[in-house]
Amino acid sequence: MSERFDFHTHTDASDGSLSPTELVRAAAANRVTGFALTDHDTVAGVAEARAEAARQGIELIAGIEISVHEADGRSLHVLGLGIADGDPVLGARLEVARGERRARAARMVARLQEAGVAIELAQVEALAAGGSVGRPHLARALVELGVCRDADEAFVKFLRKGRPGYEPYAAFSAREAIALVHRAGGVAVLAHPPLLGGVDGPGGIEAFVERLLPDGLDGLEVWHPGHKPGTIRRLRRLARAHDLLETGGSDFHGDDRPGIEIGRGRAGGLRIGRPVYDAFRARLETRRAERELTLSGAESNLGRPS
Repeated sequence: MSERFDFHTHTDASDGSLSPTELVRAAAANRVTGFALTDHDTVAGVAEARAEAARQGIELIAGIEISVHEADGRSLHVLGLGIADGDPVLGARLEVARGERRARAARMVARLQEAGVAIELAQVEALAAGGSVGRPHLARALVELGVCRDADEAFVKFLRKGRPGYEPYAAFSAREAIALVHRAGGVAVLAHPPLLGGVDGPGGIEAFVERLLPDGLDGLEVWHPGHKPGTIRRLRRLARAHDLLETGGSDFHGDDRPGIEIGRGRAGGLRIGRPVYDAFRARLETRRAERELTLSGAESNLGRPS
C-alpha cells in the first residue's frame, strides 16, 4: 500500500471546523501515514492531536502557520514544520500575537458596523471557541447573520484587502517568522506562494523567494489544491534552482472548504509520498541539530560574567 503524507492542515484551535481528535480520525479514515498540524499562529491543538495520532498509529508532525505582513504590503504565510511546540520563545511570541489577533478582530468588527453590518465581537469570538481568532471567524459570522451566502462571498465583499471590513495583521515579518521556526527546531516553508497577497508582484515569486533565502527559507509548498499544473511546474523549478524543499498539503479546514480531504486534497488529486517526507526529515534533522547547538551554547554561557 502506498504511503500518503499531508504537510498542511487545520483544526478548530484556529479556523478549522474539526477538533484535533476529529482531524486525526479523518486522517486515519483516509489512510494518511503522517501529517502536520499547522494551525494559524497557535500550537494549542498539537498535544491533543499527538495523543490521538499515537492511538491511531499515525505520525503527527507538530507545526504552525505564521501569518506575516511585510512593510511593503505583502501578506504571506510561513509554515513551521517539525517544531518543538513547547519552545518558550515561540510560545511567548504567540501569546503576544494572540492579543494582536483579538485587537484586529475588534477593529474589523467596528469597520463592519460602520458599513451597516449588525455584527458583534462576542459572536466572532464565540465562533473561534477560544482558538486563534481570524478572518474566517468573521466570515462565518457574516454567513450566520445572512449577510453573505458563504465564506467566499464574505471575503470578496467584506474581508479582503481594500474591502470595508479589512484590517492588516502586522504581528510578524517574514524574517521573524523564519527565525522563530528555526529557534523551535523546525523547517520554514513558504505556504501556497501564488495565493498570497502581493507575492507575485514586481519581480514575481522568483524575486520574492530570493529575498527570503538569506533569512533561511527552507522550502516551498509546491502541491496545494489551489495550484494549477503550470504553477506546480514553476514552483518546482524555483525550488530546485535554490535547493529548497518541495512540500505539499491539503490545507484542510473541514466544513468551510467542501470537497477538500485531508491527505487527498480536491478529488483525490493530492498525493504526497515517501520521497517528499524523507527530504523533509533530512532537512529537519539539520535544523534540530542547529537548535541543540544554540540551546547548549546559551546554557554554557549562563553564569559567566558579562
